[in-house]
Amino acid sequence: MDRKGGVSAMSVDLLLKNGIIVTPSKSFRGNIAVKDGRIAGIGGEEFSVEADEVADLGGKHILPGVIDPHVHIGWPSWDWEEDCICTTRTAAVGGVTTVIHFLNEPLPLHEELSIGIERFERNAYVDGSFHEGIFTQGQIDEIPDMVETRGVNTFKFYLPYKGAEAVPPLVGIDDGIIYAGFKEIGKLKEKARALIHAENIEIFYKIKEQMQASGEDASAYWTDTRPNWVEVESIRKVVAFAKGTGCPLYLVHLTTKEAKEEILRARAEGVDVIGETCPQYLVLNVENTDRVKSKVNPPLRHREDNEAMWQAIQEGVITCIGTDHASVALKDKQDFWDGIVGFAGLETTLPVLLSEGVNKGRISIEKVAEITSYNVAKTFGLYPQKGSIEVGADADFAVVDLEMEKAYSVRESPNITDYSPYDGMVFKGWPIQTYLRGRLIFDHGTILGEKGAGKFIPRFSAQK
Repeated sequence: MDRKGGVSAMSVDLLLKNGIIVTPSKSFRGNIAVKDGRIAGIGGEEFSVEADEVADLGGKHILPGVIDPHVHIGWPSWDWEEDCICTTRTAAVGGVTTVIHFLNEPLPLHEELSIGIERFERNAYVDGSFHEGIFTQGQIDEIPDMVETRGVNTFKFYLPYKGAEAVPPLVGIDDGIIYAGFKEIGKLKEKARALIHAENIEIFYKIKEQMQASGEDASAYWTDTRPNWVEVESIRKVVAFAKGTGCPLYLVHLTTKEAKEEILRARAEGVDVIGETCPQYLVLNVENTDRVKSKVNPPLRHREDNEAMWQAIQEGVITCIGTDHASVALKDKQDFWDGIVGFAGLETTLPVLLSEGVNKGRISIEKVAEITSYNVAKTFGLYPQKGSIEVGADADFAVVDLEMEKAYSVRESPNITDYSPYDGMVFKGWPIQTYLRGRLIFDHGTILGEKGAGKFIPRFSAQK
């Protein structure tokens, strides 16, 4: 195909015109042709073809659909299928066209995946894929088959969830499981990657014991129970394991100002490591949230950590954004120690990045396209089907209005939960339309997509 995709002599299903097309390298005013759910042509304002439908974007920016690689459907105790409906409707509202959910049952991996695919495709409004949690040697033995034949290439190791913190269905793991899992993934080289929740739980238990004995917990924040160095120590541990096994790493939801240097040090030592942070670790901290309701693992920290995360994104050290979306209700967040960790985040990713990032000069809109879609697609083996605005890719788009300013309201959200730490926060920059494989599924406040329209997307390579 030529620069315009070779479609000038044919009719297409949809022509998106008069938009500002955003790629990781540049933005330009132009038009996009869509046929059979894929991008058939791209060009400047002069580019036009016959189309069954023409949509004028009015000069708004059009980003590749967001890929959220960090989603927990059903947590903590929602009916899974009901939450899948609500979560993927919420995704559509937020310009998110693909979600990657964590399968965490201590079942055979192939059995867990089959169940996951069937119920996801029956309920989802957007596309999706899966990570597998690793808890047993039997699951480790299945890793090569999952990678080679079943389209799952990422496996999560939950370091901090053992002992009393291993809430079912999670099962605590020891260093032997981490070693054996890393070794198996290391054999597969670039085809697979280990995902790590990096916190030292033994330190947390001792701090908790001391705080309760002294009464300090009456005014403590969750970060006081899991200080920055608890994350740092855990990163260093898994980096050592990775060096010994050749296992590629993906560090999920990083939070601390020290994380950037740990990643740079690991890379200098030859470790293949990718860093992720979440929108909450860019804007939320102990000064602007409730100490009980905002409880999440790893914890919200301080403003200096927020700014360090922005800087790490600017410098290309943190290269992916995930939300750790987990729709915990307000009723489950009434007590400091027993309150359930987590909160929803899917629909606020773009508002956070556009308002606090682009509109405040911290990052460019091109960087938004890079960290929310392109890098994620490359990292998890979704590219070139997903993650970019280029000929042949799925026609997944988030149309955004950088000037729209409004407060977020959890009561107006399609999410299953009644709580969000973002409730009432004003953001400037919002998604106004979402396209999934060329179909408009969200339009200026109205969800147009359909239950069961989402498809499982298999992934057969994990790239840098």
